Amino acid sequence: MAQNDLSAQRNTAHRFAEIKRRTDERIPVLMAHPRFHEAMEIATRGILDMYHGNRLLNRLMNDRGRVIFGLLCYYLASSPDENGVGLTVTRIADICEETNLCSRGRAKALITLMRWAGYVDACTSGAAGNRRQRPLVPTPRMTTEYTRRWKTMLTAISRFDSVADEALARLSEPGFLTALVRNQGDRYRAGFRLLEHSPQMEVLAERDAGVLIAISLYNSGGEGDTYPPSQPVPVPVAGLARQFDVSRAHVLKMLREAEDAGLIRRLPAHQGTVELLPPLLRGVEYFMAACFSLQLDCATDALQQCGAAPTGGAEVPPHYVRDASEKTAPTERPLTRQS
Repeated sequence: MAQNDLSAQRNTAHRFAEIKRRTDERIPVLMAHPRFHEAMEIATRGILDMYHGNRLLNRLMNDRGRVIFGLLCYYLASSPDENGVGLTVTRIADICEETNLCSRGRAKALITLMRWAGYVDACTSGAAGNRRQRPLVPTPRMTTEYTRRWKTMLTAISRFDSVADEALARLSEPGFLTALVRNQGDRYRAGFRLLEHSPQMEVLAERDAGVLIAISLYNSGGEGDTYPPSQPVPVPVAGLARQFDVSRAHVLKMLREAEDAGLIRRLPAHQGTVELLPPLLRGVEYFMAACFSLQLDCATDALQQCGAAPTGGAEVPPHYVRDASEKTAPTERPLTRQS
């Protein structure tokens, strides 16, 4: 058994190293694409449109953590164990502890809240006869929410890779959806983390709505400004607090921390206005490029596993690869907003 465990650990380490290598190579390729900022705008605006805050859930885990938690619930429901049991309280607590997402107690509290909110429910067939296991399944509400997320990301990715179009065409197929979920869950379980490719975002990512507020600022340029903004942007503290269901004090504290970290510069002459500095702009871009790479990787594998041969171009053209030192370089500003 110990030998099997060691072999599994080595396989996981090798798989993670390969995933990280592909992601490191693909990110600069995506960012060099002439339609990258167009894809960025589609994805980030879509993310902002579908966000719904929840103060009760916020007390247990930040928004980024809840998205991952929901994905892991989906993953376990799609990946039964040797006894045919999918999502259970014990299994979700185990995987949260294994991946350091949260404690077992927090995982149990969160799955209870998700059931109360209508995202998971008791399984009524198959292994549900075993009352000790108490299997759960994602509800149509949860399926709709996550499918919408995947559709938003794939629509953005389709601007530069036709694999996304093929995945979008099959998103309603249960078999493809299961394969997509398994690939995403496998990668998270193997150690893939978006923030490793966007360390500038770490100061905000652990705060409730931190990534969302950064994305909101990235999209806050006015008429005549570039995309992303090159001019100072307004920061409606009360509006952000309402939109993301956090307090105004929370938003103000985040802005102070972002300024201390060199992500923004508040302008005293223009109350409620900030300048977005290159580390923030590049941080959001690297974060989203890592998201694109993850989705593209998972969609490609899911299509292959479902018997399709993806025709898109996910190869890495050597002439596109930038030097890693460019992670802190000023962002390009190719798009100008029209009045």
